[in-house]
Amino acid sequence: MGCVMQPLNSPIELGLRCVVLLTSLFPRRADISRLVLMDHCLLHSADLGGPDSVLPPIPARGGELGIKRTVVEHGLRVMMRAGMVEAHASEAGLEYAASEEAESFLGVLESSHLRHLIASASWVVEEFGDQDESAIRDRVGEVLDRWSEDLEPIEIVNESLLGQEDER
Repeated sequence: MGCVMQPLNSPIELGLRCVVLLTSLFPRRADISRLVLMDHCLLHSADLGGPDSVLPPIPARGGELGIKRTVVEHGLRVMMRAGMVEAHASEAGLEYAASEEAESFLGVLESSHLRHLIASASWVVEEFGDQDESAIRDRVGEVLDRWSEDLEPIEIVNESLLGQEDER
């Protein structure tokens, strides 16, 4: 029957979030590392003292950063082909910016989720837009440390229960 598209964490979803972030950041630009960090801040804004998070506070949310870069890159390519994102070479490397069409594109889309993304992106840009990458990384790192402290190791209360089925 063909392949089934998974909308969550797909290049289209992350590409759209990048368009939202870059539109809020416009006319400034961001490289891929900054976009990955800002996307994380967008999704988990409440953990950083901002508005309600886009995603629920699940324990494994700290692991998202390690796998996000590749999907963000794919998402940016999708949005560049659609004319929503432009890539610019600079002395710092490759930087991305929202195209002039991006804001009007977002304006025709309607959903409560998108409105939440736009509001959260405005907060992220206000909070982190002028900070360098290391300052953002430090702030996210503080939250990741707090998450790992909140997680307690799973303990097996009665190990003897594990072998009881075999004895029957």
